[in-house]
Amino acid sequence: MILILSTPNDDDTNIVMEHLAVLGEKCLRINDLDLFNGKIKMHYELSPEPKLFVESIYFEKTDLSNVKCVWFRKFGFFDKFKPNFQGETNIEMLEYLKLEYTTTLDLFFDFLKEKKWLNHYLNIKKINKISALIASQKLGLNIPKTTITNTTGSLNPNESYITKSIKDGTVVNVKDKIFFFLTKEVNHKTMARYKIFFPSLFQEKIEKEYELRIFHLNGVNYPMAIFSQRDAQTGVDYRHYNYSKPNRMIPYALPQEIDVKICELMKALGLDTGSLDIIKGKDGQYYFLEVNPSGQFRMTSLPCNYNLHYEVAICLKEMNT
Repeated sequence: MILILSTPNDDDTNIVMEHLAVLGEKCLRINDLDLFNGKIKMHYELSPEPKLFVESIYFEKTDLSNVKCVWFRKFGFFDKFKPNFQGETNIEMLEYLKLEYTTTLDLFFDFLKEKKWLNHYLNIKKINKISALIASQKLGLNIPKTTITNTTGSLNPNESYITKSIKDGTVVNVKDKIFFFLTKEVNHKTMARYKIFFPSLFQEKIEKEYELRIFHLNGVNYPMAIFSQRDAQTGVDYRHYNYSKPNRMIPYALPQEIDVKICELMKALGLDTGSLDIIKGKDGQYYFLEVNPSGQFRMTSLPCNYNLHYEVAICLKEMNT
């Protein structure tokens, strides 16, 4: 049996499950949020040996020891659970609940640790932007000059910088105001205004020819070029989507050297699959930015006709033997 650890409303999971059904593969989906809103019942007992059962209106009571392989799609987003605590302002209480939430999910990880995984949870837990940048640099991939600092005294006032989250970008709602923590260009006026601030990540701004989004699956890369550079809204990062005039996206052929190094990087990080962001600079060089083990891949599959959901389903089918 295939177990999919996901989150509600993830279309990539939905489409892969449709392919698995056509292929005749039995699969079970557990959404992180559903363990805490009552949609999925769980029962974990320790004696005489650990046993973990789940049950919902969609499937009968199931012993997870019968699982053969696990796909870590998206799992463990506490932010999606926060709306259940609207009005709660006690930070200590929220931190306590978050710890209980993550510890409960860890029970699943520990129980399933010996199974076959498409992206093992231990490797996902230890990866971050910095470790990925360091690993890529060691393998010979170019990266933008990167600094993490809490003072503008560490930055060159004659250089152009962008800033992004050290961990993951997110959206924060504060007193009915929404803040988007995405990649932003930092101007010199802002740098001059703030001398000391919360530790932040800065990278040299690369003048790009175009961006690349690459989906990797078990040693195979599926690249897509995104022509975001000519739109002021998406010029720094295509994620500042221009819905009225979307960027052009087409299949792309990577230079063999870059293709090989990406595969080496994913192997070094212990990742079977993930979505990578790379910039092709106007200087002709390729610059690795980051890899998201749980990045959505429909945006790469559909414009390029890669049929990636079927490829993932086939991979899971082969693991389920």
